[in-house]
Formats: sequence, C-alpha cells, structure tokens
Amino acid sequence: MKLRSSISRILSSSPLAYFPVKVRRGPARGARWTLLPFSANWRLGGEADLAAGLALLSSLRGSVCWDFGAHFGIHAVGMAMQVGSEGQVVAFEPDPGAFTRLVRHVRMNRLQNVVLFPAAVSRASGTSTLITVHGVGSSFSHFRYEDEPAPADGATLAVETVAPDELVATEQIRLPDLIKVDVQGHGAQALEGSIDTIRACHPIVIFSSHSPWELEGVRNLLEPLGYGVVSLRGERLAWGGLAHETGILLAGEPSPGR
Repeated sequence: MKLRSSISRILSSSPLAYFPVKVRRGPARGARWTLLPFSANWRLGGEADLAAGLALLSSLRGSVCWDFGAHFGIHAVGMAMQVGSEGQVVAFEPDPGAFTRLVRHVRMNRLQNVVLFPAAVSRASGTSTLITVHGVGSSFSHFRYEDEPAPADGATLAVETVAPDELVATEQIRLPDLIKVDVQGHGAQALEGSIDTIRACHPIVIFSSHSPWELEGVRNLLEPLGYGVVSLRGERLAWGGLAHETGILLAGEPSPGR
C-alpha cells in the first residue's frame, strides 16, 4: 500500500497527471478529465448524491446550481453539462491546488456556463485559515473543526471567504435551484452566508456532513424554513436520527422555478 501511494504521488507530480481521459458514468459522463490524482472514483460515477439531487428538479435545462467545495470539479462539470448553456453553475474552491485543477477541467470541456470563485463560502466575506495537513490540492483541506487543535507543523494557508448572499445582492450570480455543500465541517457557516437566498427561493440542498456540530448548525438554519431530510433513495428521514458522515438531500417548499 505504501509503495502504491508513493508511486501515485510521483506520477501525480509528473506530466502524466494531465493525460486526458473520459468520465464513464454519472452526470459528467463523457466529460474530459485528467488521469491523476483522485480520479478513478469520479470517472466511474463518483458519489450518487448529485444525481439524486438533480432528479428532484422538475427541469434541468436552465437551472442554476451552486457548488460549495468544488475541489477538482467533477460535480461542477456534471451540473454544467446537465443545465445547458441557458443554466449557470457557480463553483467555489479555496484550496489553490484544487482550484487550478478545477479551472483546467472546466476549460477542457469548454464550459461557458460556469462561474468560478477561488474562495471558501462562509457567513461573511473576508479571510480565514485553511488547514492543509494532507497537502495542497487534497480533498481533505478544511477550516478548523470545533474540537481540533491547531496543526503543529504550520500546514495552513490564508484564503478568501465569500458570502453568496452578497454576490446575489450585487447580481454577480443567479438565484440557485440546487446547492451542493461538501466543505469538511464548515457547512453551517456556508449556508448561513446564503440564508437570505435560501429563504427566498428554497433550493434543493445536497449536504455531506463531517461533524455533529456541522449537522446541528445546518439543522438549526434549515429546519425552521420547512426543510426536511430525504435519503439518496428518496426516503423521508428524521432530523434527529441523522449521524455525521451522511450524504443527504434537504428539500423545502418548492421555489417558483421547480
């Protein structure tokens, strides 16, 4: 296993990492992608949460999707392909290594309907500290968890934060029909920075929870707005029965466009 990981790291820093391949399954099926790293699972369809969330929209073409924690962009690319040229995808990614690959994948697929922000979504615009103990570009870069000590080796980066409500107010982005949230424990703060928009249009929310505090914060924000929980199989769930590390769909009253 160690030898395999070492080989993967070496190849990931070589030109072979950018060898073009095709996504085989999922919403991004047929998209052009890069070979390394973190590629095999996504090219084979990846997680099922995006397809389940998109299925709740009455019309994909022309829809607007926000991607909180876009990383290399498999979800952003898939959403952009599904919503078409009349739709819009807004992708946020604070890790500079991941953002560089996100831009490459959007350009490889000649997608003109994607708006990119090299920033993290949070409750307000400003700066914050990203922990990068797994290396820049890792899918595990994150803001500090509530019970997490400061990293001893100083593996951190100062990154920008943005509040989507402010971007909507200044007409930089359109109102969402769907929001995908996978931000390694910062989901409640991300949704808090979007709460005026959510209250106005009740988008579908695809949420991946990484801590009990994140889950509790999201519940406190969205349950009063009438949001309930749906499993990826379409089953209604109770808020109180959820655990963290759960991929779930949150659905409230339909927005006028759904």
